[in-house]
Amino acid sequence: MNNGNFEKFLEILDDDLKKIFEYQKEYIVCKKGCSLCCRRGDYPLSEIEFEYLKAGFEKLNEETKEKINNNIEELKKGNRDSYICPFLIEDSCSIYSHRPIICRTFGVLTEDSKGNPSFPFCTTLGLNFSKIYDSENKRLSSKLALSGNFTILPKIFRLSNNIIMKLPLAKELNIEFGQAKKMIDFLLPETGDTKSSNE
Repeated sequence: MNNGNFEKFLEILDDDLKKIFEYQKEYIVCKKGCSLCCRRGDYPLSEIEFEYLKAGFEKLNEETKEKINNNIEELKKGNRDSYICPFLIEDSCSIYSHRPIICRTFGVLTEDSKGNPSFPFCTTLGLNFSKIYDSENKRLSSKLALSGNFTILPKIFRLSNNIIMKLPLAKELNIEFGQAKKMIDFLLPETGDTKSSNE
């Protein structure tokens, strides 16, 4: 894996994401210690992301590595479709600088793999975009957005993994993402399924 090129890709991506989060800051309440997005998901990622994640894991101290390995063992007993990320330690991402793209983009309005608008699940829990969430109709409300004291309207960004992996920048940096699948299928390959995930 070309770590240098992938790190350059992430550096540029993170810079763009920072601007997006800043642009939508009136609707976003993400803060350190809020780890709901790490407690429920399947965390799709590509082969290069998983290799990069492992590189981050190798830099950790032995105590943290042991906690993560114990968490991975627990995954064998639970639900394979939605689970707590094993790298979440004391409500904090232990491999934050090496986290997958899906973790970097979570929190803003985006599109799913079929091009449909999608809001983060934490919206329904009173967090991101909850100020314009119509709980009765289970959707974001343009009426609430227009009647609120917001300086900008919410915007949908095309941030699915599939789109990001096809950015011209990836080609320019000669990045091969490889197969994408759920994190659990990388961590527990002997019990995983072979379906790929490009969400």
